[in-house]
Amino acid sequence: MSLELFLEALADPDTKVPASDFVEVSDLHPDELGQFARAWFGLPVDRQRWIVSTMVDLAEDTPELDFGAIFKMCLKDGDEQVLEKAMEGLWEHEERSVIPGLIHVLHSDKGSQVRSAAAVALGKFPVLVLEGKLLAKDGESIHDSLMEVLQDDTQPVEVRRRSLEAIAPFNTADIKRLVEWAYQSSDLKLKSSAIYAMGRTGDMDWLPLLIKEMQSPEPDIRYETAHACGELGEEDAVPHLIPLLEDDDYQVQMAGVSALGKIGSPLAKKVLMNCVKDGDAALEDAARAELQNIELLEDPMSFSSEV
Repeated sequence: MSLELFLEALADPDTKVPASDFVEVSDLHPDELGQFARAWFGLPVDRQRWIVSTMVDLAEDTPELDFGAIFKMCLKDGDEQVLEKAMEGLWEHEERSVIPGLIHVLHSDKGSQVRSAAAVALGKFPVLVLEGKLLAKDGESIHDSLMEVLQDDTQPVEVRRRSLEAIAPFNTADIKRLVEWAYQSSDLKLKSSAIYAMGRTGDMDWLPLLIKEMQSPEPDIRYETAHACGELGEEDAVPHLIPLLEDDDYQVQMAGVSALGKIGSPLAKKVLMNCVKDGDAALEDAARAELQNIELLEDPMSFSSEV
């Protein structure tokens, strides 16, 4: 099928377009994107929502398909459901060209759910900046945009907390103060975001506090604490993660296993081996997968699935 015929089919809301036909709009060239845009803006919003949702699902199932150009175009869309789906579709895209569109959504008058999603989507870029994979001016733009939201107490809490999570890798003194502010909050979600941010800072000064929070009565806090310890990768956390493997909350158990895998120290591997031998079926599978990941990272040439 040609691109023209595919666009004609999309333009008819009564036509059921097979998923296999979406290959026609994968990896579009600029002139082809122009054709798509002309068809897109004449479609009913329900049809647009179905199209972008279908592309997100297809891209997740088939990594060879690239709808990035369309998702970036959709960052200018007026419909919040389309916007949110487009940002979901751009999760794997690390090109700097995505950044201005996400910042625009973050500072728009859209609902807090969409703006929060924009903050989350921006969250992968600070790490890329710090790794030298993006320009310093990109980092400044992201930092300043997120900080503007964080320092505005009229902003919705959901948008502020997601902005805190996103900005954390920059780990400035101002960011540390904001993490402390969020941690002291009586809002459980804001406190959870603070703990998540602690892990993203890479700052070992947070470890004593995280170790204490592993005994929190709140499963959400224990879960985020395990995740943060995994991000920090410090072996001193391992003995304190072990009790989480018998936590009453299944998700906390899985977070503990994941954290041990990220730490990957000799003691962490020993604990994971015990899980493989003595854990329940789900815990055993998760521990085995983490051990295989550790082996692959340590020595790619000796990777074996026989754990």
